[in-house]
Amino acid sequence: MRLTFRKKALLLIIPILIFVSIVYTYEAIRTEKDISRKEIIKRSEVVTALASKTVELPILSGNAELLKKTALFIKSSPDVAFVSFYDKKENLLIHEGSPFSGKLPLLSSNSPLSFFEDSDFFSFYAPVFTVRASEDIGIFQEDTVRQTTENIGWVRVGFSKSTMKETENRIVLRGVMLALIFAAGSSVVVYFLITIATRPLAVLSGAVKRIGEGEYAEIKIEPTGDEIGELAMEFNRMTVAIKDRESRLIESEKKIRDLFERVDHAIFRLDKDGGIIGTNRKFGELCGGVKQFSALFPKGKESLRLEKAVESGVKNSEEKIIGADGSELIVIMSVYPELNEERAIIGFDGYFVDITEKKRLEQTLMQTQKLDSLGMLAGGIAHDFNNILTGVLGYASLLRSITPETDKIYKYIDTIEKSATRAASLAQQLLGFARKGKYLMTKMSINDLVKEVISFVKETIDRSITIVVDTEENLPPIEGDSNQLYQAIMNLCINARDAMPEGGRLYIKTEFYLLHDEKVVDFFQIPPGEYIRVSVTDTGVGMPPEVKKKIFEPFYTTKGIGKGTGLGLAMVYGIIKNHGGHINVYSEPGLGTTVRLYLPKAEGKVEEKRRGEVMEEKTRKGTILLVDDEEVVRELGKDILEAYDYKVLLAIHGNEGVRIFNENKDNIDLVILDMVMPEKSGRQVFKEMKALKPGIKIIICSGYGEEHYFHELFEEGAVGFLQKPFQHTELLSKVEDAMSI
Repeated sequence: MRLTFRKKALLLIIPILIFVSIVYTYEAIRTEKDISRKEIIKRSEVVTALASKTVELPILSGNAELLKKTALFIKSSPDVAFVSFYDKKENLLIHEGSPFSGKLPLLSSNSPLSFFEDSDFFSFYAPVFTVRASEDIGIFQEDTVRQTTENIGWVRVGFSKSTMKETENRIVLRGVMLALIFAAGSSVVVYFLITIATRPLAVLSGAVKRIGEGEYAEIKIEPTGDEIGELAMEFNRMTVAIKDRESRLIESEKKIRDLFERVDHAIFRLDKDGGIIGTNRKFGELCGGVKQFSALFPKGKESLRLEKAVESGVKNSEEKIIGADGSELIVIMSVYPELNEERAIIGFDGYFVDITEKKRLEQTLMQTQKLDSLGMLAGGIAHDFNNILTGVLGYASLLRSITPETDKIYKYIDTIEKSATRAASLAQQLLGFARKGKYLMTKMSINDLVKEVISFVKETIDRSITIVVDTEENLPPIEGDSNQLYQAIMNLCINARDAMPEGGRLYIKTEFYLLHDEKVVDFFQIPPGEYIRVSVTDTGVGMPPEVKKKIFEPFYTTKGIGKGTGLGLAMVYGIIKNHGGHINVYSEPGLGTTVRLYLPKAEGKVEEKRRGEVMEEKTRKGTILLVDDEEVVRELGKDILEAYDYKVLLAIHGNEGVRIFNENKDNIDLVILDMVMPEKSGRQVFKEMKALKPGIKIIICSGYGEEHYFHELFEEGAVGFLQKPFQHTELLSKVEDAMSI
């Protein structure tokens, strides 16, 4: 009989599995029987010990009825076959249960438990003890009472082995069944595994026969990863190699053509004279209908010549060509000569990539980066400028408040204050451009804000300009700083007014705008979403492209000397960007200008405005800690507050501020805290003070506001913000509001 490899493997492995199953089953049965026996003996010991404790009183009293009840109670325990009680002379007092022949074995009262085993029972013997009291009277000692233990009888409890034998029989039966199941199951699994492992050999054998008959059918097998599987896979590759080569040759041309058409590069082929003899789909989209290579370039600007391609080839050259619609395209172009065996040129291959949009985005990015850099510079300058102006404006306003108008120096003080106010206004425009100073965020109606702007503009604008307002009703709210947004829209209206010196129309429109058009998103670089759009349009002189590119640059202005600082639109740009919005400008010379603001829609309802209350002159009491690194700010604040009956503590930096606050926290009612200081920032000081006294009232003070400070600190309990520079009335008003909370 011929044995196959599969049969040999089965005859070897299956007997081993059966042997392992028998050995494991025998050991498991032996272990379980031993455990069962130990459990029964342990339980029997507990019952016997309990019986010896229970029968003490009945034996002492000689009460046969009580002895019988005790014996019946113990006999009711599971597996108890009989119970016997003996007196201390080993005379039987009572016996309940199965008959038991034979006398008591030799027992010792010193052993708490004795155990004997026969074919049907486990017999346990335990002595019964009682405790007696005895008196010993000494001549020279006090009377003492001692206890002695006395053996008064014996307990014999017999436990049947029938339950243990039934358990052992079940263990043997279960073990044999599991062994049979394991042996049968493992044999079936081994059979299938060996069958699967050797299946490639059977398939390979059949394939060899078919090859002998002239067939080249593909061998379909699952890869096994072993030597047999690898052999079958290699044989399969060998049999299909010839057929695959033929199929690849047929498909190769199709794939190349598909790639030629689908690639996002515009590909072309030229004859040796520059005539276009082949193009792909992308080339047709960009420059369809062109027959000659030279026709791609504007007349007089044919910067790319075939002669250059002949000499060294053209690689990644940036060129300007004419598109199918006549527009100018910026492309990266490469052209390579095609040579025959004699190294003679028979044509050219080339491609180009349209980077027109990429170049536009690069210019936009450069403009944005330039504005961001200028914004950082402007913010730093404005911050230091505001610190300087704080002393000038604060002391000027303080002097003016205590100087009668009839005094001759009142006019000088008033001039100083007005000049400082103008300088502070210029600093605020710098902060607007630098995207700083947004510190009071509320949900508001854009229509209400536009109406406020128009009510002011109507009083200041020339009557030759007609104002047309178109506001969409029931617009969702926006979230922002109402003062800054008011200033931004106001600046747009002023610019529109200045663009119409001969009169015209000023249109202001508000609308809900859902931006989802991909072309609009890509062109204007505005993320898709829901916006409130504000459009300000004038019919003025408009702007040429070179002016339009620079309108958001600070200090750039087309107005005459003394008519503008060049910060208006730069400030508008900074404010809108700081509110997460976007700005777009469309303008043509002689056709006017349209500026569109895209502000993100906010959830919730419009918040009611809180009008500032007029400060009343009244007695003010309390202790205020002023923390600022600028000496002039500290001294100004101290002078103003002490003049109105406040006690003022001063700290020159953050560490000193925390120390003074910790020493006087029970007496300090309010802290005025600068945000930018050496050694420790205002934000760190804020958190440390809040940790020392969670309920402390803190007013944030800064020459400019930073969004990541103010939003977090207001959420953590800041009660107000004081913008530098400030007048004495502003400081007192902020303090009064904070103290009244």
